[in-house]
Amino acid sequence: MSTAPVPGQLIASATKAGLLRFPLPPSLPIPLGVAVPEEVRLVTWAFAGLGALSAEGDAGSAKAGATERGPRDGAAEPVCLLALAAARPLSGETLTVATHFRDIAVRLEPTSAEALSATERDLLARALLSAGATALAPLGDLFGLVEPAVAALPMADDAPDLAAEEGGWTLRGGAIPHGLLFRTGFGWGCARVVSSRLGFAGGPRQQLAVAPLWGAAPEGRPDRAIALHAHGFTPLATRAA
Repeated sequence: MSTAPVPGQLIASATKAGLLRFPLPPSLPIPLGVAVPEEVRLVTWAFAGLGALSAEGDAGSAKAGATERGPRDGAAEPVCLLALAAARPLSGETLTVATHFRDIAVRLEPTSAEALSATERDLLARALLSAGATALAPLGDLFGLVEPAVAALPMADDAPDLAAEEGGWTLRGGAIPHGLLFRTGFGWGCARVVSSRLGFAGGPRQQLAVAPLWGAAPEGRPDRAIALHAHGFTPLATRAA
């Protein structure tokens, strides 16, 4: 089906990454990828502003943790947020989004990050942290858009702890993350978990081997840490050995 392109706001966060924000059609089409241009990759997505549609049921729950459940202050209409990675800078062109319903052509109109509400930043942060190992590098490119939302994520009272010990970090529990997002005195950083050696003295605990990806070096005791898993994330307690 051929339709006229809808206007979309492109927020460029890095040379090869950006966030596309456009009006969400009533059919709530689930984004599957970018059909055109081929060198653009869909990293993750989120719906925002669905409070007005709540009477129609939980139609926005297809992406757990990345869809707004309540009304958004000042929301004029529901929007779709697409985190994109590209092999080149994006500008005033048309991008075609493949969805489960039909393709949607979106005209890219560069705009400021101020277009994002606090709720949208929170939804985007949760979607990026839950997007899997392939999202670790784009997370670094887009991190400026979501840093306050990430810093404000609540930690459970019984959260697993990440401890700084001689030779690296250890993590309580048996769930092995694919990555760690952390904040030290030098700022935020992200590392890929290369391997984990599991021990059971005093309960399951992992000795992690990590490889830095971007930002601060993975060393010392971080004051904030988040374990990243294939379909979710866990804010961690941090402590010295």
